Amino acid sequence: MGRYNEIMEHIELTDEMRERILSNVKAKNKRRRISRIAGAVTAAAACAAIAFGTVAVMKNTGSFGKKPGKDTTITSSQATEPTVNDALTHGAESYRNAAELSEKFGFEIHDITALPFEAESVSYSIISESFAEVVYCGKNDEECCFRVGRDTEDISGELDEFTSIESVQLNNTDVTLKGYDGKYHLASWIKDGHFFSVSLNEDTDAEILLKIAEEMTD
Repeated sequence: MGRYNEIMEHIELTDEMRERILSNVKAKNKRRRISRIAGAVTAAAACAAIAFGTVAVMKNTGSFGKKPGKDTTITSSQATEPTVNDALTHGAESYRNAAELSEKFGFEIHDITALPFEAESVSYSIISESFAEVVYCGKNDEECCFRVGRDTEDISGELDEFTSIESVQLNNTDVTLKGYDGKYHLASWIKDGHFFSVSLNEDTDAEILLKIAEEMTD
């Protein structure tokens, strides 16, 4: 926790980034998943930072290897992904791609190719050693979050009372869809001793989530 607080003390968001992050969070409050570790703000902040081409404005001190009193803006092209996520996510270890994430997590994780949008950025993390997470962000604020747990415990972070729940079998695996009013944003299943979840930041037709789940359960 001390390392996290030290980093956060040296991070500033621009007014434009802050306004967009808060707007995203408010839009998702009605039923957005609640992460027990990182929180919804983390993914929104990461996507917003990349969309604006600016990771953060750091107050550089000796701990960052810069001269005190000199502010430097670090763009996404200048910073490595682990630096971004270490600053924005508490308890997260970040990696460059699915292969590196798989090696560190000890379980093979593939990228999703059946996304309902074109991903402009992807982040790969292990959160508090509890689960692996891949977050895809689109240019129009679309977001897809894929998680793999170390065991069968539910790590989706979804605590809401859903009005629409449906179970479907795909590739000999029972997949549960959850959402509201006949639309869905969460698919989850257990396979090979691991809990899996895929969530979108907007409710959608069941077929879209099932297409992703079919790919990831194969």
